[in-house]
Amino acid sequence: MAQGFLEDAVRGVPSIRAVFITAMPDCLLYEAWVRDETDWVIEDVASYFGDLVRANRHGLKALGSWSSEMQTTIESADTLVVLKEITSDFVCGCVFERSAPLGMVRLQLKRLLDRIIANLPSVQTEERPRAARIVDFLDRYAPDPHAVLLRVALRTGIPLESLRAAEGLSIEETARLEESACRLLGLKQLNL
Repeated sequence: MAQGFLEDAVRGVPSIRAVFITAMPDCLLYEAWVRDETDWVIEDVASYFGDLVRANRHGLKALGSWSSEMQTTIESADTLVVLKEITSDFVCGCVFERSAPLGMVRLQLKRLLDRIIANLPSVQTEERPRAARIVDFLDRYAPDPHAVLLRVALRTGIPLESLRAAEGLSIEETARLEESACRLLGLKQLNL
């Protein structure tokens, strides 16, 4: 993406506060633009936005109403967030001022997304091993992330060094890791 591209793309959108482009499937920050100084950790925001889109996709599939044209809108007291999966490789999260009329936000969003899509690269993402994605998920969501791998090592019998290099885990070790992660997080399954 050209340097300063997002700054050019948001020009003329007065109610926008931030834009986050998340690379999927690993939910990693690809590019971001934030209008004002904030204490946001942009990498975390981008990652959570990718996770939200993934969770919504799974939820809608469970309801039998999934569509590739899915868009998620989140309204809070001072912020309006719109999340859109713009390609299979990228999610765009736009943060607007809450005072902006929803109809105007949708119009501005369409124009903004057209500009962004035109400048995204066509990439072939390589699926990371499931064990590595599980460890990343635990780092992101487990209580006490600084100690979570030690807890998993004790519960599964997998050496801590092996968990830190999770790409090399066997299928059986990955299954034990996932079972332990589900128990730690209180989930029936991980939607990765």
